[in-house]
Amino acid sequence: MSDVKMPKSVPCKFDEKGWAPCEKPSTNGWCSKHEKIKCVSCGAHAVRGCDAGMGGLECGVNLCKTCQHGLDGKHVTKKVYIQQTLERSIFDRTGSESGRMLAERGVPNILGLPCNLKELLEGNRRNFFTCKPCWALELKHGLMGFFPATVKEQPKVMVITSDRDSIFRVWRSLAPRDSKLIALECMVNDAGTVGYVMRLESDSEKKQSLPLKIFSADEIEELFAKDPAPFVWAPGLLGARIDKGHFKTLIEREEKRLRAHS
Repeated sequence: MSDVKMPKSVPCKFDEKGWAPCEKPSTNGWCSKHEKIKCVSCGAHAVRGCDAGMGGLECGVNLCKTCQHGLDGKHVTKKVYIQQTLERSIFDRTGSESGRMLAERGVPNILGLPCNLKELLEGNRRNFFTCKPCWALELKHGLMGFFPATVKEQPKVMVITSDRDSIFRVWRSLAPRDSKLIALECMVNDAGTVGYVMRLESDSEKKQSLPLKIFSADEIEELFAKDPAPFVWAPGLLGARIDKGHFKTLIEREEKRLRAHS
């Protein structure tokens, strides 16, 4: 009887230094499942699962060696991640946001724009802002969190407008869910494009009032001209669904109440 020479195998290297290494036997270091798997960020060969924590769980999406779980929740290249961490560091030290951070909320990058409400009220640009009533929309729920109406594909751009008729048009276009109108007093710039929610209780709260995009009636009309349903509820909350009849009645009742007090 002669000895049998066993073929050599190499453990699969996918996530070899992570929390769930594959280690299946292979001929080249990659099992059939992981040999051609792609990074969700750059499309290169994925070598690991994302280990970022998400509500007590691991993210787990496929990444290459250098791409990262970005600070905005999206997966980005190493270069973008370094830029994000630099921007976050500057914000934490000075309160100043980068143009990219402002753009995420739809805020135009205006020269000299106050970093927050405290800076606005104490600075020399106060004369360029006026306190105006504005409106937004929010899902009703008994949980922690804030789930407003946002621009489709731009989940951080909350719909805030000083035009009352426009906010009701936005409300009617949304999926029927138990929701409410939010009245906000905002310091709005002369162009009507940027506002700060008035919070006067403490300096800390004033610093937390960052610049927000204010939509004009014309801007909302332009979005409807491009898409019959340009707004959505912010993701993350399940439930709160109601039938269309109840939703219509809810909006009509609030509209009638608001007009009666105007």
